[in-house]
Amino acid sequence: MLEVYGAEGSADDPSRVAFRRRFGALLAALVIARGVVFMAALPPFEGWDEYQHVAYVEHLRDGGRTPVVGETRVPSAVMAEAVKFPQPGSAVRDGLSGAGGVGYQQFWADRRSGAVRPFRDESVFMYQSQHGPLSYRLLQPVYAAFGGLEAVRSSIAGMRLLNLLLTAGAVAAAFFCLAPRLAERRAAAWVGLVLATYPLFLINGVRVANDALAVFLATLTIWLGLSLSSRPWASPRRLGAACLATGALAGFAVLAKATNYALAPFLGFCMLALAARPEISWRRAAGFGMALGVGFLAVTQAEMRFNLAHYGSISSMQEAAVNHARGLGRADLLRTAMEIPWAAWVVELWTILVFFAGGWSFQGTHPKAIFAHRDLVVLGLLGWAWAGLTWAFLRRRGLRPERVFAEARLPLACAVIVAGYTAALGYHMVQSKLAWGQWSTGAWYASAAMPWFLTLVVVGLMRWPLSGSLRGVAPLALVGASVAAEVVGLFGRMVPFYTGFAPWPDDAARLASLQPAWLGLPTLLAAAAVEVVVLAALILILRDDARAERATVAEPTPIGIRTSRADGQRLDDRDDSRAAA
Repeated sequence: MLEVYGAEGSADDPSRVAFRRRFGALLAALVIARGVVFMAALPPFEGWDEYQHVAYVEHLRDGGRTPVVGETRVPSAVMAEAVKFPQPGSAVRDGLSGAGGVGYQQFWADRRSGAVRPFRDESVFMYQSQHGPLSYRLLQPVYAAFGGLEAVRSSIAGMRLLNLLLTAGAVAAAFFCLAPRLAERRAAAWVGLVLATYPLFLINGVRVANDALAVFLATLTIWLGLSLSSRPWASPRRLGAACLATGALAGFAVLAKATNYALAPFLGFCMLALAARPEISWRRAAGFGMALGVGFLAVTQAEMRFNLAHYGSISSMQEAAVNHARGLGRADLLRTAMEIPWAAWVVELWTILVFFAGGWSFQGTHPKAIFAHRDLVVLGLLGWAWAGLTWAFLRRRGLRPERVFAEARLPLACAVIVAGYTAALGYHMVQSKLAWGQWSTGAWYASAAMPWFLTLVVVGLMRWPLSGSLRGVAPLALVGASVAAEVVGLFGRMVPFYTGFAPWPDDAARLASLQPAWLGLPTLLAAAAVEVVVLAALILILRDDARAERATVAEPTPIGIRTSRADGQRLDDRDDSRAAA
């Protein structure tokens, strides 16, 4: 079985470094393989608001300036290409119906009957103008290299591929950030494996949008922010430069997507943690905080001034712009906020909504997979309550509980990140409900917080007092729920819906007709095979690593369990000797 013992070891131990490198590379490979499967299965424009994001890139490629909400319109050429493909119902309702766009069922019915719907040059606002141009500037050369609108299948696939690589990079970065900060040798590996198989995190990252870059930059910002107070610095000047770089990186994350303003509480937490270090005075800590702020403003001030000039706010959120234009203010926002059942929404968000959503057509998956995820999340969070009781019991006996985190601030930092993004989504809910009469906040907006939320869940699952052979069962069950949700959702719900519920092999032919030749059925099957092999390899690596550790540790002590005061003293002596070394 997959055993997880409390042996800590040095974070710089060569065996641990080699383990991390091998495991991190395989995690990235797993994400890429899963992403290629989704790329081959998702028709063009099936990602949330995907035709709008493609329109943004085309607008910039055509020499347009930064688009403005309520002024810039979707280029007619993009509309003409989009209606050649079946569209999710939300896109049809958004305005593509007026241009001749139809849903999947009608599209395939028209194909069978030979009916041709003429394109109508309907004027549709580019509401995704609410985002800054950073991500779209990055996508623009890829879009052009793959053919642009002249080869829209390939250009969309190319942009999705770039976003997939960024998503894989975010998973690897989160793993490498956590590995030295979790005391248990395989704890970060379990978090990484759960994240690499998490359905909504990948579905959001693989579409044409600005989310992949935003999540990647947010992950790097969090990694660097945690490093500010956790590592020794050779000189105050270097630490000041690191604070400046952290602020600049956070600024780029905000330019990628304004949701990353949610990083502000985390960055404040990092500055407080830095100020708490005994060798740093409050005056010097204030200087470091100013350096961070200068780095942030140096990157974002131009866009802030643009948004203030056009929307009266530092953010260009379309709902906020609509409410501002209507003269609605804080009193209206407060009244709207009072109508939202916050407690129920927060629970539903982090137990159900963040798990799975099948594209812009919102196809689901098997309810049992969703409920299994919900129950495991609850069990993981309750594991922290058990850990607290264990800690209190051991302290009463005069024992020091064995460390779970190599850095004690990490769980609080994760909680601050989750709280920050929850608040950001809540703000969007209020603005959208005031603007449209109902909220339109997608759970995927919280993608940047998912690695740190899953850290809390997985570590909580591993806090329960199970024997070594059972410690990995709960995280493995969470991986199993994700894989089951993906298989059932993708091949049991999404692909049949996209192909008009045609029988085999007609469904495969229909799906392939929507993709470029290099992303057909052979590619899908090859990527699925690689996914299975890499996933099996990761699980076997965890098993073999547990066996190797068990062979070198005569009597491993499960975390949080001590048999006597003498055992506790011996563990304290071991920790002290390591610190001295």
